[in-house]
Amino acid sequence: MLPMDDFERIRRLVLVEGVSQREVAKQLGVARKSVRKAVQRASPIEYTLKAPRACPILDSFKPIIDAWLDQDRQAPRKQRHSGARVHERLVAEHNFPGSLRSVSSYVSGRRKAEIASPVFAPMDYPPGFEIQIDWGEGTVILNGHSTVLFFFCARLPFSKATFVRAYAKDDLPSFLDAHNHLFQYLHGVPSQLAYDNLKSAVIKVLTGRKRVLNRRLMELKSHYLFQTRFCNVASGNEKGHVENSVKRTERTYLTPVPQVTDLVELNVLLITNCAYDLQRVCKQTGKTYGELLDQETPLFRGLPVDPFPACVMEPARIDKQSTVVHNRCRYSVPVRYARQHSRLRIHAAHFEVLVGDQIIASHERGEPGQWKLEFEHYIPLLDRKPGWLESAMPFQKVRENTTLTVLRRELEFRHGECGMRQFIAILQLIEHHTWEVLLAAIERCVQRRVFHEQAILLELQTQSTQQGSPALPYAGLDLSDRPQLALCGSGLRSLSIYDELLSNEQMTVMESMGGTPNIGSFDTSSNEKEEHHLEKVTNHAC
Repeated sequence: MLPMDDFERIRRLVLVEGVSQREVAKQLGVARKSVRKAVQRASPIEYTLKAPRACPILDSFKPIIDAWLDQDRQAPRKQRHSGARVHERLVAEHNFPGSLRSVSSYVSGRRKAEIASPVFAPMDYPPGFEIQIDWGEGTVILNGHSTVLFFFCARLPFSKATFVRAYAKDDLPSFLDAHNHLFQYLHGVPSQLAYDNLKSAVIKVLTGRKRVLNRRLMELKSHYLFQTRFCNVASGNEKGHVENSVKRTERTYLTPVPQVTDLVELNVLLITNCAYDLQRVCKQTGKTYGELLDQETPLFRGLPVDPFPACVMEPARIDKQSTVVHNRCRYSVPVRYARQHSRLRIHAAHFEVLVGDQIIASHERGEPGQWKLEFEHYIPLLDRKPGWLESAMPFQKVRENTTLTVLRRELEFRHGECGMRQFIAILQLIEHHTWEVLLAAIERCVQRRVFHEQAILLELQTQSTQQGSPALPYAGLDLSDRPQLALCGSGLRSLSIYDELLSNEQMTVMESMGGTPNIGSFDTSSNEKEEHHLEKVTNHAC
């Protein structure tokens, strides 16, 4: 067959320049028959076989090969016949005289014929009808540490509007919580949600489109009244829009790698990127994604009054260490509930421990192997085992706090063994106050060099009064031996009262020491001693 350039040259010489076919054949050194074909047709006819070439040696063995390849359909994928293995068996079992190449070519052709190339059709999604859901994965710098997070991605095929939200885990509580945020973002609920066979939703894949769904997903469907569509196994192309959304999240939203302090900051960044993408223009319609979303929004189903309770309930038993175990992480509860049965209400970022209908503890979710212990849960045990302040795991937070260390050392210095009891009594005030409020009151008292339980109670009382909170009852100072200081009338007193009290106190001390009272020198040495001790305790704590 002549090349196309020679074909075109022959036609030009004969039909344009008028050269005879005999002369053209002579000039170009081609057959006159080839010149005649070029004049009759504008392009050469491709060569095709009218019938398959005969394989006299292999043809008699093809039924044997076909039987082996048919059996391979039931065998594991990695234990099927290759062309070389078929040739080995033919030679060993049937004295095959042919070549390896002929066998391998036949086996390869059989398998290519069995694999039908997929055929696709363009899809047309009506507005407001479907949204596609999937999980993605990416790395961010979270509070200075490289952390792998999971990203809930959703995309509307009609408007191509995208929603992305980050979670520490891709489990069922996160899956449910993400739906609440998705519908809030859209201000409505599409008619149908499309998923692959993710573990958060599907318990078991049956034949065809049938699925055994997670009970909580069925409750979510009932709450928001949407339908579901599940893709065939290993057929991500059936929800290609959200697959592209996952890739865009990785390539655009997370590139360069975000550096954030917490998930809240990261999710604000992600939703800002989603809103920015609404300015992109759809090539098919020439409208922005935001304009197309405005067409869809009125077609969504309205939101119910209350969001879906995005949590999962699990039973748990509180052990003798006053902890419950979830996902191989231990969480503390108050010691009075030890060895009781409880329930865990698990949310996306935290969970609650319930005994009956009462919430007895709440924790942020930890990682496997961690111990999440709150020291206030174990404070009642200090009445019997005060030594736990030194070594028990729950009180590590107390030992590491400089302010509490100063307070404890001062109380022990001033009151001896009673100082430890007074320190424990101060810690027990957490039953009535939050840790932040109690610690702030202790810090103010330490700064003023007032080291006494009653002073801290007074500081807490003052703070509650200033904030308008109901005052908690507390024991007042016993002034029975100091009637001069008792409140009376307008509350105004003469300063001579304090001079008299100070003189009497110093007189008593000096008499017990066998010396002569000297008010000025007593005050100076006492103050210097106290300042030196406070400096020593502060340096030791730091």
